[in-house]
Amino acid sequence: MTLKVFLEFTKNDEVASWEHTNNLETAAALLVDADSEGGRLQLEDWARENKRQVLIAFSGRTEGLPEKVLVLPRPLRSAELVPVLRQASKQFLGRVPEQKEQESPRVSQSSALDEKIDTASTSVGVRRVLEVLYNNHNKIIKIIDRVGRFVIFDIEHRRYYTTNLVQMEIEDLLASPVENIQLEEVNHNQLAKAIQNLKAQDLDVPLWIAALAISTGQLFDGLSLAESYRLNRWPDLKKLGQDPLHLKLTALLRRGGNISYFADHLKVPIEDVIDFINACRTLSYLEQQGKPASVPEKEPSNTGKRSLFSRIRSRLGI
Repeated sequence: MTLKVFLEFTKNDEVASWEHTNNLETAAALLVDADSEGGRLQLEDWARENKRQVLIAFSGRTEGLPEKVLVLPRPLRSAELVPVLRQASKQFLGRVPEQKEQESPRVSQSSALDEKIDTASTSVGVRRVLEVLYNNHNKIIKIIDRVGRFVIFDIEHRRYYTTNLVQMEIEDLLASPVENIQLEEVNHNQLAKAIQNLKAQDLDVPLWIAALAISTGQLFDGLSLAESYRLNRWPDLKKLGQDPLHLKLTALLRRGGNISYFADHLKVPIEDVIDFINACRTLSYLEQQGKPASVPEKEPSNTGKRSLFSRIRSRLGI
């Protein structure tokens, strides 16, 4: 019970999100009471089996434990739990590629499919799932994360299908590097079969939040500071979050202009305008009107970057 409570406060680190489960097969890490005789024997058995899960010994001692077993000191304290979870998440994710190399032809099949999917590098040097999906918006793409959970994205109709990921996990997946997942193209027949018992879910809000999260004041590929932009339709800011700045930018963008003009007119950092432009482009709200005759191109600074989902959701009121 104490562990469950602590996880509610400390479950998020820079690598993974943690929650308690009693299912030994789906768990990424197994916590064992190594101070009891039965627990110590169980820990040794699992260590010999070389299970894919990370093993964590809950113990008041550190000697005599199997190799590569992490230790969570007894008594349980939140401050000591956090670093152990960080080690466990990195250790688990490090094992997944090794395991996949020994698995079925599914990986090689996925690699072949990857060749048909445009995964070109982005302007910020990291291939993000969101931008790969946008570059293939006319396709239906299935994404499998490192623990085997899947999401089917129909970008053209802005909906997705999944069995066990909540919206905030979808946002995190969209913002993650492509190297962390598998990509598979799905045809319409495969889609109909795969979603028989799944409900279509609205993709607009996760797309919007993920776009704001990963742009960090840098324009996505295909966009330029020297170009003029206008909105081809009004964003549903009641659904996407009524950020006061976004409301003002929406009004300006209906008339059109360039990014520098918007930033100067509203007296806001140019990075904030760029984030909004990127989000509008991701949801196909943006119409590019070409480059005006003489518009000085400014280099965005590194100040005012916003990449935390919590700050974005709070600002949007979602």
